[in-house]
Amino acid sequence: MLRSLTAGIVLAFAGTRANVARTILSCAGIVVGVGALVLVVTAGDFGQRFAVAYGEANVGLPATLQVSVWSQISDRDAFEEDLRRAGGQDVSVYQRPSQPPVIRSGDTVLPDVEFVGVDVAMGDIRRMTMAEGRWFTDADTESLAPVLVVNEELADALGDVTRVQIGTGQWLDARVVGVVESTALDFSWQSAYLLRSPATEELLFSESDTETMYQVRIDPEDPAAQDPMGTEFTERLASASWRWGVEDAGSLDTWRMDETEMLQSAVRYLSWGLAGIAVITLTTGLLGVLNVGLVTVRERRRELATYRALGASRLTLFVAVVMESVVVSLVAGVIAVLGCWAVVLLAGRIIDGLVTLPAGVTLGMPASAVLVGLGSAAFVGMLAGIIPAMRALRASVVAGLRE
Repeated sequence: MLRSLTAGIVLAFAGTRANVARTILSCAGIVVGVGALVLVVTAGDFGQRFAVAYGEANVGLPATLQVSVWSQISDRDAFEEDLRRAGGQDVSVYQRPSQPPVIRSGDTVLPDVEFVGVDVAMGDIRRMTMAEGRWFTDADTESLAPVLVVNEELADALGDVTRVQIGTGQWLDARVVGVVESTALDFSWQSAYLLRSPATEELLFSESDTETMYQVRIDPEDPAAQDPMGTEFTERLASASWRWGVEDAGSLDTWRMDETEMLQSAVRYLSWGLAGIAVITLTTGLLGVLNVGLVTVRERRRELATYRALGASRLTLFVAVVMESVVVSLVAGVIAVLGCWAVVLLAGRIIDGLVTLPAGVTLGMPASAVLVGLGSAAFVGMLAGIIPAMRALRASVVAGLRE
């Protein structure tokens, strides 16, 4: 059997070389179909990675909740303890000052900057990609001066970030420890994260505040993570609201804010639709190869009959005809993959020049796209070669030799 298979493969390559024009004709449909499939897999892979990075950088890691309290909290430590008891793995305040401060560097005063107070844990809730410097650390909470992380636009506007001051009624020297890459969902064009510490407690929380906001990351497997309206998590908190001075459970509001899963689902459905179109195109290529294969067998009856007369087995001829179709399809698949690689490389350079992609996300052809492309090409070639091979075996040796 091994000899028959080997002989069949040798005959297949010989037939392919002897019919170059027919081979090129067979390639056309397969090239388009495999190319479409490879591009769909590449786009789907890029879309999935982009959705994950975009969601984690702009909103939060999977299962991030936003908790709002619409009344005065008397014991903030007790409230944060209950947030963890309710399932919070990482907890950070997310508070905008009721009286926004002004920021300046030297004589450059920027009055329209948006501030939001956060804890060190915010770096674990959201993917903070630093352009310069670092994110907050626990040591920063002991600082006697306000500690800031600003976005790139604000850093550019300030110029010298070593001489920064903030204030409402009087100026306070502040330390900028890092510059974070700007994202599409920044709370303002020029924005700053203000670390909650004894130096900024009065600035972030005043007695007149009627809303306090926190961001909480819970286990994605937690049942509360499956409730986008946050009802279950709210009920867990409401059971102990008396501990932190909130009597009305209706003043609690929780909702799931991360969009990674939704974005991934949208990309997945779009990929499936495009893959369906690519499969239809590939099927058209299959029919083209099948048609050419039938014509080939009809034209080569004398050649195939001669092989049979010289002692070639039926398995050898079957493998020869099928493998010729597979070889043609694989050649087309290689051409399609190389063409798609060039397209993706060019598209990646264009995108890099036009937009800023999330850190770690680049447009490239994954190994899965190559495997899918070449695998589908070989599979289509095999399917397209079976019917011509069966017809070749049914042909009369005597009739073939007489032609």
